Amino acid sequence: MQTLLIRAPQEVASKLEERLRHHYDVKISALDDNIANVVCEILAKVRRKWIIICRFAPYENLDDILTMFRVNFELKAKRS
Repeated sequence: MQTLLIRAPQEVASKLEERLRHHYDVKISALDDNIANVVCEILAKVRRKWIIICRFAPYENLDDILTMFRVNFELKAKRS
């Protein structure tokens, strides 16, 4: 099973984990809740190396984040 690391404020990370945990092994790294300066990331472990799949703002739409993740994951996992 593919391992993911979500770096985001706790609320956003929990929502993403709930949606992704059925297909991936998800770990969370909670960031500070100061939304003004936070850049969130989803990383995947591909061939023993952590690769940034996507970056997003914590106030973005959850469905948009998941779509961006799925598209980028397919592209970057195949390339690496």
